Amino acid sequence: MVAKVCGVDLRGSSPGTGLSAPTRVSHCLLCKGTEHRVVFKEFDVDILQCKTCRHIFSSFHGDPYYAGFWGDEVQDDGQNYWKLARQPMYRDFIEKYLAGRAGRLLDMGCGLGFFVESVAGVNGWEAYGCEISPAAVRYAREKLGLTKIFCGRLDEVRLPLHWFDVVTLWDVLDHILYPDAILRQCHDLLREGGICFIRTPNVAVQLPRARINKLLRGMRSTLTYLQARQHLHHYSKSTIRRLLERNRFSEIEFTHLQPVSALEGSMVRRQVKATLFMAVRALATVSGGRLNYDNLFVVAHR
Repeated sequence: MVAKVCGVDLRGSSPGTGLSAPTRVSHCLLCKGTEHRVVFKEFDVDILQCKTCRHIFSSFHGDPYYAGFWGDEVQDDGQNYWKLARQPMYRDFIEKYLAGRAGRLLDMGCGLGFFVESVAGVNGWEAYGCEISPAAVRYAREKLGLTKIFCGRLDEVRLPLHWFDVVTLWDVLDHILYPDAILRQCHDLLREGGICFIRTPNVAVQLPRARINKLLRGMRSTLTYLQARQHLHHYSKSTIRRLLERNRFSEIEFTHLQPVSALEGSMVRRQVKATLFMAVRALATVSGGRLNYDNLFVVAHR
């Protein structure tokens, strides 16, 4: 969720804007290796693959503490993607991991707070959020009435260690320039047996899609490719597993949740999307998880 992250500088320019070229990353964001190859070029930013660990990452050096995505104030209208489209995915998560249990959940990078709001309505659960954008925090507090939203980086917020049963990062980890520190903190905040849940794009899907899009339609500012200035990491199952294991997580599992709903378009389009989701999930099941063409939904245990 690009609106809620602390690892993105969305102020970077596109070709022809007259702004300066982006600062480049010269080493692998995962293993610090210095040998890599270009696997995709998005306007003036290279997407690189490390020759040592094979992690794919953007050469764009994002501001690690950028908090300005939402601007100075969040408008109340136009938030249906965050409010409605993601609700089936949130409901699926709640049914799988929270229903029939009780505890405390922290949503790291909670954005406008709609997931925190959903969990707060679940019997037996206390829901907290941490968000770097002051404008987003004001929205969550004033528009949604959420009082357990903290503003600032996770290392700035004093939270009790071993206190949470679940920590979630919805579309956050791919935006954080150096993710180890935040994962160590998440590990320390979890009680023994707690889980860290992560949703992040899957490079096995995103990179081929971007290449096909570029081949068929060229590079256009109106199209989406890999969002190289926003998505600093492009994780695979193997690279995100390696990252979690080195930050002391174990029993790492990959699952599937309902996709984000298509709020616009015909009923046929929505049905096609639902059918594709079922096909992707079936393929992952019959292949024993080897063929995973969904987003990465990761459950890691403390």
